[in-house]
Amino acid sequence: MKSLRRITSKLPKLLPMALFLVLVPAALASNTWYVDGVNGNDNNNCLSPQTACKTIGHAISLASSGDSIMVAPATYTENLTIGISLKIIGSGAATTIVDGGGVGTVLSIGEAQVILSGLTIRNGYNQTYGGGIINFGTLTVNNSAITANSANYGGGGIENFVTLTINNSTITGSTLSYQYGEGGAILNWGALTIKKSTISGNKATDGGAIFSGCCGSTSTVTTIKKSTISGNSGTRGSAIEIISGTGAINNSTVTGNAGGILNYVTLTISNGTISGNAGGGIEQVNGGSVTLQNSIIANNSGGNCGGTMTSNGYNLSSDGTCNFTGPGDMNDTHPKLGTFGNHGGPTQTISLREGSPAIDAGNPNGCTDGNGNLLKTDQRGEPRPGKYKVDKRCDMGAYETQRNLVGIP
Repeated sequence: MKSLRRITSKLPKLLPMALFLVLVPAALASNTWYVDGVNGNDNNNCLSPQTACKTIGHAISLASSGDSIMVAPATYTENLTIGISLKIIGSGAATTIVDGGGVGTVLSIGEAQVILSGLTIRNGYNQTYGGGIINFGTLTVNNSAITANSANYGGGGIENFVTLTINNSTITGSTLSYQYGEGGAILNWGALTIKKSTISGNKATDGGAIFSGCCGSTSTVTTIKKSTISGNSGTRGSAIEIISGTGAINNSTVTGNAGGILNYVTLTISNGTISGNAGGGIEQVNGGSVTLQNSIIANNSGGNCGGTMTSNGYNLSSDGTCNFTGPGDMNDTHPKLGTFGNHGGPTQTISLREGSPAIDAGNPNGCTDGNGNLLKTDQRGEPRPGKYKVDKRCDMGAYETQRNLVGIP
């Protein structure tokens, strides 16, 4: 009886708690909305594939923060605005296309957390900045294509003000019409991270691929990992121009651009391959500092390096312009690079030919990024050091040789 009285005496306190536990999951539950540009109808409830919306914009108008929108294969000619946190998940970039119609920015994102996956964002236009996407929030782009977008002054593909992460995606064919335009693919004012992605065939006066920073801001961050920057052009050359904040390039390839990297800030390059750029490889200006390690700077017309380079060792330059003086450095050395192409992994890379002096020539204590973290794989995701190597020493550059060069099966 005493135990029963103890339980009943606590019921007034326990009942509100029980009611809270029942109601909170319901309050926090998120919905999934469905869009089908072929078979859908905006008069539907959009809560199943069979009752899908016709347009993405209508699904956004129905959604609440934290919801997901599943988009079926189709071409959606829409100019979208998102002001709440959402996931928009397409059926694959090849089949799920959001087309701006050449009349406005395809996607404008406010102060929200947004994830885009499996989409193509194309044919957007803005008369100032941000043809494909304008981002004022936290945006993650996965497995998508940003292509054939344009603006007048900057950010033909994307203009980012806060936080932008690009994973396993491509940004191609972005253009700017103004003769002094900045950032053909990306104009970045905030924190930019690019991983396992390709930025190619974009055009601007400054920063054909990426223009990052503004006005002495120290908060701008530019990070490029396991990615390829290729075939970008501009009137003044550079594919990547970083003018404020900090930058880091790891396990990445910069090749075949009208120019390589123009740097005004503190930039570290680790296991990079910067080769075959028409307007030079790396130029450090206006008090900026470039620190390289385990990297290959080769065959850039106009010289591999401009300005003073700091070496943490184990770098190779095909000419004498970099003046590397660290341990294991090589100047005026032919790298014996292979072809630029598909050598495995999500992005194109430049292989190393047999007998390349860059093989097994990285830091014997391990190739690391600028923070001292081991780079355990190369740009392609292959083991670093190579799995067949007896001495387990990593290669210079973004590509790690895997085939047996020492008689071990």
